[in-house]
Amino acid sequence: MKNSKQVQHSKDIQLELFQSTQRLNLSETYEAIPKDVYIKDPNIEWINDDIANPIEKIFTIENQTFISEIVPATIKDKKTKKFKSRFPDLREARIEYAIISLASKQLLNVDTDKENNKIFVLKTTYYQIQKEIIDAINKQENKALKPYDCPYNVTSIKEALEVLKMSSIRVKDPEGGTEYLFNRIKDIYLKDKKVVIELGNMITNYISSGDWKATDQSSIIASRGRNEIKLRVLLNMKFRYATLGSSYSSSLSRLVEYTDFAKSKDKRTTIRRIKYLLKSMPEIEKFEVNLKKEGNSIIDAVFKIYPTKEFVSKIIENNKVTKRTKDVLFDEQGKPLIEPIQTDYSNSTEFQKARKKYNVEKGKAIFK
Repeated sequence: MKNSKQVQHSKDIQLELFQSTQRLNLSETYEAIPKDVYIKDPNIEWINDDIANPIEKIFTIENQTFISEIVPATIKDKKTKKFKSRFPDLREARIEYAIISLASKQLLNVDTDKENNKIFVLKTTYYQIQKEIIDAINKQENKALKPYDCPYNVTSIKEALEVLKMSSIRVKDPEGGTEYLFNRIKDIYLKDKKVVIELGNMITNYISSGDWKATDQSSIIASRGRNEIKLRVLLNMKFRYATLGSSYSSSLSRLVEYTDFAKSKDKRTTIRRIKYLLKSMPEIEKFEVNLKKEGNSIIDAVFKIYPTKEFVSKIIENNKVTKRTKDVLFDEQGKPLIEPIQTDYSNSTEFQKARKKYNVEKGKAIFK
């Protein structure tokens, strides 16, 4: 068991690495860290047919450079009975977001571990995870699929959770002097016919911050491509406090780094592929590309991205909901008091009745 000095040292490392400025929030930090590896990534070094070395990816936060070392899980193949390295990929990312989405609806389950770090204990089922993904697809694609139509069956979800639990991320500075090691799932077990998933400090702070609830969650979970899902998360983070008419500018090199885009030696080809991806996303109204050249050679480009009014309006509405739950009070029975808003009710009479009741209960909670 860690002593108090070790615990404090661990917290100091996290603070030094990821929270060097007040503007830097943990959600953006978590999303900036490369955690997934494409199965066909040419940088994967296989020791033999089954076992791979960890892979390193460079990333930046607030103009500071870090290295993410992704250590694959080692899982026994059910067919060959051999142990094989499995890197987290698109499947793991979508299932992790489904877990975050489920956990965001159960904010009362935040707890602390033996080292007094915040953890989140989610009690769910494989069916609920499938349903969360299918509900997102139905909403995004206007379909009427059933949970059993989920692209991941129970066996696949079990394996993905195992990969999320057993793979690890080691973040370090280029000199290797400072490190922060974490797993995306801290623990997982079965209890009373439920899958109990214990999430660690970083992801718990992500959930409790309310940032996930402010996103266009369905579009993220429904994403079917690894570049698509990363780009969607980036735009949701950057438009977290967007206003109508706002835009986001990013260099080509930054987009390639963040989305883990398979860049071509020819920058024109990479630019063309990113333009194709942006055009396919319904939340983007338009975008502009300004090339940076040296002579006839393209050295970089700047993308200026404009979201649709519908997307920004959705984020604004989600922010209203998030604001209601940020500093939640509890009534005499220990239930959370959520401030009513007009859009929750079909008519003004019901809204005013709920608001009156809320104000009475709020007064009791403040002065008890």
